[in-house]
Amino acid sequence: MKFAKVINAVSSATDHLDTDSLLSRVGLARRKSTFEHVMTIVGIFGAGMVVGAGVSMLASPVAPADARRKIGEGVRSVKNEINQGVRHARQELSERTHHAARALDDVARNGAIKTT
Repeated sequence: MKFAKVINAVSSATDHLDTDSLLSRVGLARRKSTFEHVMTIVGIFGAGMVVGAGVSMLASPVAPADARRKIGEGVRSVKNEINQGVRHARQELSERTHHAARALDDVARNGAIKTT
C-alpha cells in the first residue's frame, strides 16, 4: 500500500513536467537539431547586423536624415528589382503555359506534337 502511495505522489508531482524539464532536473538536455543551431547562428548574425548598422549610423559623417534617405532609396531599388523579376517570371510562366496548352491541343487533335 505504501508503494502505491509513493508512485501516486511521484506521478502527481511530475504530471506538469515535460521531457525537457525532467532532463534538466537531472543535469541533462536534448541535443539541438541542425536547424536549431543554424537558426541560433542566423539570429546572432542578424543581431550583429542591427548593432553594426546602429554604430555605423552614430559614427557616420552623414546627417541621420540623409542616411535614412539613402537607406530608403536602396530598399526601394531592391524592391523594384524584385518586383521586376517577379513580373518577368510570371510572363515567362504564362508563355510556357500557353505553349504547353497548344502542344496538348495538337496532341489531342493530331496525335503528334509539332516542333517549332
